Amino acid sequence: MRRPFGIEIATCRSVLADPRLAHAERSLDSRAPSRVGDALAVVTLVLLAILLNWQTFQVPQGLPASGDGSDLWVTHWGQTAFLKQAVAETGAIPLWNPHLMSGRPFAADPLAALFYPPTHLVHLLPLREFFLLVLVGHLAFAGVGAYALARLGVRLGTGAALLVGIAFMWSPRLIGHYGAGHLTMTMAAAWLPWVALALVLAIRRGPIWVAPAGLALGLAILAGHPQIAFYHLLMVGALTAGGLVWAAQQEPTGRVRLRAALRVAGIGVGTVAIGALVGAALLIPALEFTHQSLREGGLTVEDRLAPLDLLRYLLAVPLDGATPHEKTFVPGIPVLFLFPLAFLRRRALAALLTVAVCLTAVLAMGAATPLLPFLAEHVPGFGYFRAPARIWFLGTLTLALLAGLGFEALLGGRPHLRLLQPAVILLLAVNLWAVDEPLLHVRSADIGYTPSRLEAVAAALAGDTRVYGVQRNIRQAVLPALDLELADGQDPLQIARYAGFMQLAGGYRFDGYALAIPPFEVYDPEWPTHQDAQPRARLLGLLNVGIVASRAPLDDPELDHIATIGDTFLYRNDAVMPRAFVVPASLGAALAGATPEHLARLAMDGAVAPDPATGGATVTMQTSDRLVVQVDLATDGYLVVGTPWYPGWEARIDGRRATLDQVGGVLQGVSVPAGIHIVEIVYRPRSVWIGLALCVSGLILAGIWTLIAARAARRAPHPPKATL
Repeated sequence: MRRPFGIEIATCRSVLADPRLAHAERSLDSRAPSRVGDALAVVTLVLLAILLNWQTFQVPQGLPASGDGSDLWVTHWGQTAFLKQAVAETGAIPLWNPHLMSGRPFAADPLAALFYPPTHLVHLLPLREFFLLVLVGHLAFAGVGAYALARLGVRLGTGAALLVGIAFMWSPRLIGHYGAGHLTMTMAAAWLPWVALALVLAIRRGPIWVAPAGLALGLAILAGHPQIAFYHLLMVGALTAGGLVWAAQQEPTGRVRLRAALRVAGIGVGTVAIGALVGAALLIPALEFTHQSLREGGLTVEDRLAPLDLLRYLLAVPLDGATPHEKTFVPGIPVLFLFPLAFLRRRALAALLTVAVCLTAVLAMGAATPLLPFLAEHVPGFGYFRAPARIWFLGTLTLALLAGLGFEALLGGRPHLRLLQPAVILLLAVNLWAVDEPLLHVRSADIGYTPSRLEAVAAALAGDTRVYGVQRNIRQAVLPALDLELADGQDPLQIARYAGFMQLAGGYRFDGYALAIPPFEVYDPEWPTHQDAQPRARLLGLLNVGIVASRAPLDDPELDHIATIGDTFLYRNDAVMPRAFVVPASLGAALAGATPEHLARLAMDGAVAPDPATGGATVTMQTSDRLVVQVDLATDGYLVVGTPWYPGWEARIDGRRATLDQVGGVLQGVSVPAGIHIVEIVYRPRSVWIGLALCVSGLILAGIWTLIAARAARRAPHPPKATL
């Protein structure tokens, strides 16, 4: 039997006014469907998550989210393989990744999701099985979360909540990014309904739910997609603001209203505080990386989506585009039909959710309306992300809840229409299945992660040196297997000084923010530098680049053509420098204060090169986070290391701390006195340790908050159980 609207409002008012009445509220929440019905619904959602991936099990070594442009192929496979290999070989979690862009922070890279607990399942499973488990597992987790939000947060019946779970879990917005290999985005988005549910329960039932809300938010941050984590924060802010307004409207006197408002505000602040602290293990290093990268000030709000296009994309996915997942707004025809019916019974809630959908849609249009550019200019966070249409994750979840309300208004409480419930749910499933199937992109893992002949030959020729691909000729996924390092690479975050120097070394020009080094837009026919880049051997030599791969002929005389594999020329760099070498102390002083342009001029003149008269250097040990060099100097000298300078690298000479300089603002260097010495250069990022300490403090805070809230609840007198 459905509770009368007036009794529901009265109960919620009493809970806000006095948290001790939460016990009565919980007693009223046990609606007709049994726990067996909820269990069957959860099992159904898990099975549907698996069933959608049926193609995966038909293809040998099949894996969804596969293909040449998939983030899983381009980024996640290589990063995860590196993590698995490094831990197996050294027993320690690596903090620096030497395989891309001559080396870059690993713990600070959101795409690595290094501190997200499910990431470390990779140490127990083969890579293909790991990715399959994480992808399908988070898909099911998203569906069950949406179901729980509908059942416990919105108080829908089992059938309506099941429809909400399917509508979110199988939404083309989620499946589009799932199929594009956006692993961290999928993982972070799966937490949206769980964060919303815990926060709603905290406002309704009491502060003991703040810790689960904060922990869920923290895990969403650690999942590794800052843009979706930012949308989580927006959702928390919106729910808290809604709770404040609702509390003020329900209470009869100013003092009680103020108390209720302060309580709701404290719940919101507590949720964000715990979430930010738990997520600090990624947030602190990632903020440092962002500050050091092109991302800092490099993005402007340019993406735009016309209102008519948005309406068109609500009905169909533009599969003819290069990135259909970025323009996927389809919620399913049954959802569009059902959501207006939500106003038939719960008008106030339906109105609030509809306003949220409309606001989300306006933000998703990007620069097509003045709202997002205004927010990007005046509110921190809005200007850091590309593809604002991704905020439609929130719109998808909200529309699903509206459809659940409409479903219950149409079919709930009417025994003679009960048989129509599974028919409507089946209709939605069939509709979404037809839309989702082309977005999954199932292929064999062997295709994407087995080194090609070109990659194997390039790795063999490079030996201990690096490779530079003029057109990103070597795939990142195969680097750990080949133990190969690239001077190029693709990742949203790049060290800004290194990216600037690579324009000089790579012989190209690109202003603004790019996703790769070299920018892949360079090879689009619309760009004037299309396949015209001519790398400079001596500048690449400073980065220990011994082999250059290009699909177009190169004319630098110090690049010696040694092989042709398919359509790719391989060149030996006769100007390659050792990973670490010694120059005179006077030159070292000049390099320590040089700009990248000055360093480039000196290198092109041949001035930056090993000086046998000063002494020699031999690398005796090298891991991802550590380089040990033995130097034998006749006079005071300067050790130049071909690894990008970045905060957290430290130098020690014979165990004593030494100053590590920025060579030309790009590389590493340290002054060494005459004699035989052991120079150790180690990556010990303070930002990581601070972030981990804050994460632990967040876990402790969540525990303390829970204990205090539980103790207060036990001491509070419980009123008699409410009855209708």
